[in-house]
Amino acid sequence: MSTPDVPRGAIAEAAEFIRALSTARQTYTLYPADHPKRVEAVQGALEAVRRLRHAMRSDPVLFVARHALYLGPVLLPRVTLSRYALVDAFEKAEIRSIEALQLVSASDIDKLVRMVLGELSRETLLEGMALNRVRAAVDSDDEDGVPLPGLQRTYAFGLEVLRDTAAAIAADRPVDLAACNRVVQELSDQIVRDPTQALMLATVRSHDEYTYYHMLNVCLLSIALGYAVGLHQDQILGLGLGALLHDVGKVNVPVDVLQHVGALSVEQWRLVQRHPVEGAAIIFGTGETLFQSTAAIVLEHHAAYDLSGYPGLSGRPHPSLPARMVAVADCFDAVTTTRPYRKAEERRQALNILLAGAGRGYDPRVVRTFVRLLGLFPVGSLVRLTNKAIGVVVRNHDRLLSRPKVHIMLDPNGDPCDAYEVDLSARDSDGSFRWNVERSMDPGEVGVDMVSLVLSGDVEPTVPAKEASEAGLLHDPGHSEPKPAGYQDSPAEAGASLS
Repeated sequence: MSTPDVPRGAIAEAAEFIRALSTARQTYTLYPADHPKRVEAVQGALEAVRRLRHAMRSDPVLFVARHALYLGPVLLPRVTLSRYALVDAFEKAEIRSIEALQLVSASDIDKLVRMVLGELSRETLLEGMALNRVRAAVDSDDEDGVPLPGLQRTYAFGLEVLRDTAAAIAADRPVDLAACNRVVQELSDQIVRDPTQALMLATVRSHDEYTYYHMLNVCLLSIALGYAVGLHQDQILGLGLGALLHDVGKVNVPVDVLQHVGALSVEQWRLVQRHPVEGAAIIFGTGETLFQSTAAIVLEHHAAYDLSGYPGLSGRPHPSLPARMVAVADCFDAVTTTRPYRKAEERRQALNILLAGAGRGYDPRVVRTFVRLLGLFPVGSLVRLTNKAIGVVVRNHDRLLSRPKVHIMLDPNGDPCDAYEVDLSARDSDGSFRWNVERSMDPGEVGVDMVSLVLSGDVEPTVPAKEASEAGLLHDPGHSEPKPAGYQDSPAEAGASLS
């Protein structure tokens, strides 16, 4: 990920600076001039850029080229994905490079944010920053190799919509369901053409914004599942919107609870378990009657197939089918993510957890369809073959679920190699299979950054994150999943019984 001119630690600091700028941009749209929130946001960005300068030991240059962000010559795929709205704003403001000089100040940050928002001209004088003084080594007008084509751009747009949704709720403003609907429509249009790409993209994770990425991943998986079971287009759009917003009620859960490390109290678990009721109330509160089915999915996604979950439902044997589908996708994404009380499960083991909970927590027919969709070695899984080469599963076989296609990235010695694809269903002249999987692997074992792989196709080493690895990862455990210390299953008190 790094080059001789870009220290590895500087990449993490660049990500923090971009994140702080993005936060400042959003804050400026919500609060008037001189508001303390604006001052706080500018100060956060200023501190971040000063840390970046220290890590670079020189004047860092951020480039905006080919619809992506670069620190010097190094592509920042994760930051490009997570802050794509800022990339788009930079391009519209015709800002193609930003040099942070020694005397960079809060005034410079304030002016830069206002330029991005279109409030100030790009010719505005900055004393501690230089704009467009250096040209990127890559050709900005070259569309070939754009890091975020199609589905990835919509994913990035979805992240921004979810951030805006959370900010609107926090500011007691109405939620823009039309924007959420647009995200789902675009995802649906792209997934129907190639569901495999959606399954690959759903491997993307973020520790500092777990909830947003989780909601989008569940949306991707649910839409792909909807096509697999043969739902009509309008049914898939309703399913996708409910999946996208299934955890929106967590916006009302106190941050100190969501980011709590260690055992939660019974009362804290009750707060978490109210999020389906809170989420449904948020959607109903928009007054949009067209989205009542979305509210139902949000309300029921933790109710469980046998109604043993929360909130309690009555008058029917099971939650609605869309809610049962979202529950399966929700569990799969959650258990494949590291949380404070346990490590992430391998994607194959996550399917076993779903199978173990079938008939109780999860609809067995939905689980079977989901397993067929992902395969015994789910798309996005890292596997080591019996010849010791390592690759990522990119496509399932139509009939032989244990014989997917694998994109080889590391040679038998564990070194990066020219990528090539092998089909595990291929046979030798004697009829035996030419390649076999030895075992599934955790990307951390070999230091592979799956985000870089999914977004740019390159194998890059994992870059240390600035944020605490245990923050923001709280998720209520699903059926058949080991329960964390202190967990209290109290569905009767998580919300009133609803019919």
